[in-house]
Amino acid sequence: MGDERGTAVLPLQRPDPDRVGPYRLLGRLGAGGMGVVYLGRSPSGRPVAIKVIQRRFAGQPRFAARFRREVAAARRVTGVFTAPVLDADPDAAAPWLATAYLPGLTLREVVTRFGPLPPAAVRPLAAGLAEALGEIHRAGVVHRDLKPGNVMLTAGGPRVIDFGISRPEDSVTITRANSTVGTPGFMAPEQLRAEKTGPPADVFVLGSTLAYAATGREPFGDGALESRDLRVLHGRADLGAIAERWLLDLIRACLRPEPERRPTAAGVLELLGPADDGAPSLLGTRWLPAAVAEEIDRCSAEAAAPRGPAPRPAAGDLGLDSAVTTDTGSGEGPVTRPPAAGTARRTLLAGAGAALLTMTGFGTLLWRLAGDDPGDDDVRSATWRTGTAAGPPPEGVSRWKRRVTESRLELFAAGGVLLANGSDEKGEKAHVRALDPRTGKVLWSREGASASRPYEDVAYLSFDRAAKVGAVRAATGEALWTHDVPFDVDGGGTGDIVATGQIVAYGTQKITGLDPSTGRRRWETRPGGRVTLFAAGGLLLAVAETALLALDAATGRTRWKYPLDYGDFPVAADGMVFAVDRFGTQHAVRAGTGAPAWKLPNAGGWGGQAGGGRLYTEARRDGEVLALDAATGRRIWSRALLARPKDDPRAQATALCLAGPTLYVGCTDDVLYALDPADGRIQWTYGADKPAAVQPVSTGGLVILGAPDGHVRAVAPPSAQPNPNGGPRATP
Repeated sequence: MGDERGTAVLPLQRPDPDRVGPYRLLGRLGAGGMGVVYLGRSPSGRPVAIKVIQRRFAGQPRFAARFRREVAAARRVTGVFTAPVLDADPDAAAPWLATAYLPGLTLREVVTRFGPLPPAAVRPLAAGLAEALGEIHRAGVVHRDLKPGNVMLTAGGPRVIDFGISRPEDSVTITRANSTVGTPGFMAPEQLRAEKTGPPADVFVLGSTLAYAATGREPFGDGALESRDLRVLHGRADLGAIAERWLLDLIRACLRPEPERRPTAAGVLELLGPADDGAPSLLGTRWLPAAVAEEIDRCSAEAAAPRGPAPRPAAGDLGLDSAVTTDTGSGEGPVTRPPAAGTARRTLLAGAGAALLTMTGFGTLLWRLAGDDPGDDDVRSATWRTGTAAGPPPEGVSRWKRRVTESRLELFAAGGVLLANGSDEKGEKAHVRALDPRTGKVLWSREGASASRPYEDVAYLSFDRAAKVGAVRAATGEALWTHDVPFDVDGGGTGDIVATGQIVAYGTQKITGLDPSTGRRRWETRPGGRVTLFAAGGLLLAVAETALLALDAATGRTRWKYPLDYGDFPVAADGMVFAVDRFGTQHAVRAGTGAPAWKLPNAGGWGGQAGGGRLYTEARRDGEVLALDAATGRRIWSRALLARPKDDPRAQATALCLAGPTLYVGCTDDVLYALDPADGRIQWTYGADKPAAVQPVSTGGLVILGAPDGHVRAVAPPSAQPNPNGGPRATP
């Protein structure tokens, strides 16, 4: 395309129709596995963007119902600063949707090419976006993916676009229940916790978007997804570059961790106050810096130029299954993952960094559907799962399945039982339940309590309503001791309870060590700032904002401190501690001294596992599982498990569990893989019906899977046969 500016329009292919509904087609703007986006013209001559879905998906009842719901939700959204759905026929043989065609630049493109916006432009931008969100929320819709890439700056003012993963507030079925959907760095805490998401989540991300517009940097940083999530959950926004007090106060109000304390969209407008007399109107480009306005005006002029249908090629047509999309290069992409990660990159057609076509009203929903792609079944049955030419590996056997909670599921195994944390749909009432792993029967439960990672046969509970922590026998629920948590305004809360055998500890700012046998307090310490506690390899570890610390179990004093930028999820084995920094670099630290042993870029994923002289982890964002030599970091083997391209961020191994002779890997393609830890060979697989959003656990010869909607399933290896007691029995 050279230096050509404007949206790229490709020729129509031989199978393409001349018209869709009343719209004449002029060319292709993009295509993917589910359909084609066309540039069209209305009978009045208005340019429109039309997405046509492949017929094979239209025949699937679940897909068709979801499409109709999304169309209905998107049609309810009106307003000056949104992009309207113009027309749709969800019941056509090939369903289609027509939306406004918006020439211009995304906010991310503007900041990338021209730098941050001046305060004089951020104020009207904030007003326009708040007004748009108000219209969206009044229609009963929550956007759920506001971000700089979904804000278009056009000749008609700013527009909030791409309700690709939006849904009606009263809907729970458009996307997978309780899955975490959004874009890393632009998600509210309640989204990361997979809780019910309402209008306050959009306001939170409005604050993040305005901070980006004003500084040119994402307020929660970049790098590893888990690190960004941790900063969001802990409220660690970097707003130091914002000098204007009014803007700083506005963004801080939007970024309050508690949804109920954030302003509404109308409240944001009140905080901004009326526009100054003589301020340029948002309905144009005069409010923008001159260079930005000039570029947007040029995009608009080119889009308005007369255009006839692009000539069709004589041969070599690609058809509806072609994939002629290009990435915007923004690095943004909606994800589906546990309260710690997974993902889907938006694929849009952009012209040489200038005008951007966007399908609003769930414009890119059908490119991704958060891992719920109707085509997934086709992919899953392909021979890629074998890793050999001998055919697919054997399938595991489901033993039982039951729903044990509504949200926030977390699984542990201890004392021969399965412990399941969860809460009600709103995430307000916690509970823990102990299940028989052979049958799924509930053995005991505690309402208003959550279990932390157990130690041997003891589980440690924290209580919602009472300021207490306690220890119980995992097998029976028998109370062993309780400890009253003293009120401390600066204490920072109990956080997770961790145990090493020598000490039980809790806290986030003030750390308290308890006697494991009695629950009596042994010591208190303040390591400096907010930390997250972990117990790994017999060590008591604390992850701070800029360091990994090892605390002395006897005294609470810091034994060593290793610089680590927003590290998370350390594991330890074989005299080493392994942790990942914000950039996805894997660090190996000597457990005794904190001295660095080695580090390896792009080798850090969530929830690594260590043992037998090896570290097992996910290669950052490319779907590979790695086995590394624990002492040197040398790669022993790697295994690509997914059919998606390696540069597709949806291709992720999200949960690892090392259990004896098997490494279990849950992936974003909803498949559990059982690997041989020695060489990475796939021993068997199990096609789950929900994403692997919860780390699997292994107990009693079974592997236990958890889904975001609170379902738990026990799976046995294919060599196991059922026995009268409900557990697996090996075949000869």
